[in-house]
Amino acid sequence: MTSQVNSKNNGTSIDRSRVKILLCDRNAESCEEVSTLLTSCCYQVISVGSAVKVVDALNEEWSSIDIILAAVDLPIESSIEMLKYIMQDRHFKCIPVIMLSTNHESSFLLNFLRLGATDYLAKPLCIDEILNLWMHCWRQPKVGCLSPNLMFMDTYICSFCRVHHNL
Repeated sequence: MTSQVNSKNNGTSIDRSRVKILLCDRNAESCEEVSTLLTSCCYQVISVGSAVKVVDALNEEWSSIDIILAAVDLPIESSIEMLKYIMQDRHFKCIPVIMLSTNHESSFLLNFLRLGATDYLAKPLCIDEILNLWMHCWRQPKVGCLSPNLMFMDTYICSFCRVHHNL
């Protein structure tokens, strides 16, 4: 699989190998499956198994992490506390957080969005969602917070939109 998605019309590309994802899932098998999908799509991945380890990883590497992908099926209270902690830190809150869930109830997932999550994805994930994972973050960047690794995508999206929507 290639690390770039090329626009047919203007030759620009997106290099997923520049995007580092912090993945958190306490289910080791699920974590390995998602990590394998992410790496097969050329993302850089740091995998951890608890909300506490997310915070530890952020404290060590926050400036190089572009996306946090966290399973909600951690103990719910841990997921909520982790998200609150991230949103209260001036550096961490700039990192887009995408929640993964097997629970598809909108009221359940809306709580995480209200607390600051950028988006959510339903498990099991498909390859198209993984290939386009960076788009979840690009669509809803927090003002002044877009990671330098994700900024290069802005030109691609603008070109893509102009070509495909006659802008």
